[in-house]
Amino acid sequence: MRSRGENGGALVYALVFLALCTLGVALALLLNERGGGIAIGLAVVALAIAAAGLMHEARRDLDAALTFGSVMALIVTIGSGVGAAYTEPRSVGAIVVAVVSGLIGLGLGAYTFRRQRSPESAAFPNVLARRFPNLPIFEADAVQYSAVLTPSNGASPHQLSFLLQNCSDGPRTVTLRLDAGANAKYLRFQPTVEASLGPAEVVRVGIPVVSPTYNNSYPLFFSMSVQGSGGRRVRLWRGQAVTTRIKQGHSVALLAVGVVATGGGVSVTIGPTPTDLWNNVLAPPVTEVFWRPGVGDARQGASSR
Repeated sequence: MRSRGENGGALVYALVFLALCTLGVALALLLNERGGGIAIGLAVVALAIAAAGLMHEARRDLDAALTFGSVMALIVTIGSGVGAAYTEPRSVGAIVVAVVSGLIGLGLGAYTFRRQRSPESAAFPNVLARRFPNLPIFEADAVQYSAVLTPSNGASPHQLSFLLQNCSDGPRTVTLRLDAGANAKYLRFQPTVEASLGPAEVVRVGIPVVSPTYNNSYPLFFSMSVQGSGGRRVRLWRGQAVTTRIKQGHSVALLAVGVVATGGGVSVTIGPTPTDLWNNVLAPPVTEVFWRPGVGDARQGASSR
């Protein structure tokens, strides 16, 4: 599920893409000595729009802007190269554009690759990767997350802990959604939980889950949406992208129109509860600050919220 910040970024990049396409058309006209002043004016306006959009997004997430610029430059290289190869006589201008854009694309790609692989910041360490090196780490709109299931000891329910790492220096509000699908009648849990993350904070959200005592297991899917788009990215490493879960009803509906689509999403497997806790009062989720900039491990002396 996309957040407002992601939607806004997608619109800006779409506008930049259209502006660069327009710039390419204008340059093609100029290289073929067509269009005159109109082509020059179109190129200048398109270049200004593309530059403004990329600068806007670069302030929020420099690596995303660099990657976009690198891909677009390489596309221009391919297009110009193909055009030069099939044009008689050979267009010197197209060859120059292909070479220059290729160098720019490779340079931007190499630069952002080095940034991604650079040592983590001492001020903003990758807390999830350090503390939980064996867990898969996912990401949505500059918030990285993973989940740890602590099985029931008989006296208390299973504890599903979500570890949320804000990678920007702006606040975020995260909404976690749990869905047991066809197994909903076998599990008790709070389906929607909201948590607030301060700038660059790492937060743990603990959600109790009750299951039957008989020996069986149930997949529990979870997803996350993020609100908030202010601030710049301070943790450069990227988590895994997550595909959206396609529910069974949606799969059947898509199959009716000839589209086969199943799977997706992220889930944990819930086993049996050793003792019968089904009718007990379900404790509310607990949110605590795990790490905070300038403080480090914030669990000692930090109050839950």
